[in-house]
Amino acid sequence: MSVIAVRALTADDAAWAAGLMERRRQLYAGYSPVFWRPRPGVTGPHARFLGRQLSSPGYLALRTEHGFLIGQRRDQEAFVDDFAVDETARWDADGATLLLSAWRSWTADGLDAVRVVTAHADEDKCAMLAALNLELTGQWWVRALLPAGERPAGQVTGTGFAGLLGPAPPVYDPGGPVLLVSDLTGDADLADVEREAATMGAVLLIVPAAPGSSRSERLASRPGWTVASDWYLGRPA
Repeated sequence: MSVIAVRALTADDAAWAAGLMERRRQLYAGYSPVFWRPRPGVTGPHARFLGRQLSSPGYLALRTEHGFLIGQRRDQEAFVDDFAVDETARWDADGATLLLSAWRSWTADGLDAVRVVTAHADEDKCAMLAALNLELTGQWWVRALLPAGERPAGQVTGTGFAGLLGPAPPVYDPGGPVLLVSDLTGDADLADVEREAATMGAVLLIVPAAPGSSRSERLASRPGWTVASDWYLGRPA
């Protein structure tokens, strides 16, 4: 088997990386059409954003011929969001090589773990993460809504819940504000939460839950809820 060469991702690679992420967004849109819906015409601005990240303290950026990874230090963890390969079949090769290479740098800096977010339906990427000893620790459940009102962006509270109402990241376009729930009481009625979120103008409701938890089971039993993203945590090996 040939050795996969890894080098630093530089500003000269930003346009290539942004193009790769655009293709990934198109793929992910088929998984969860509202949550992952790509915003048209953002490849150029995203390339400029990535270029700024590459020169920012606390970021590590690596690439191979077929993929790249950008990770950010957050206290004693590394967080990886922008992580893509040009072919799904290359997750076990380029994807694993990139993550292991990044982890060697982070352990040298004293970090304790790495957290990676991915689409729940990106099965090859999820399998690679699990094979490298990362554990699925969280999931984002989503529910599309028909907005029936409007509320200024910011922290909001409702009956049995609290969260942040605001726009999606600039590379996505769900069609309006999203409400990310930060607190949900155990006896909150999900139907009421959905209605109140809609009156606030949200087109999408997001509720994080640990796999196998009572919250996860409640969401699974309620019509219209699906898992959009998975969150893996661990020490790659």
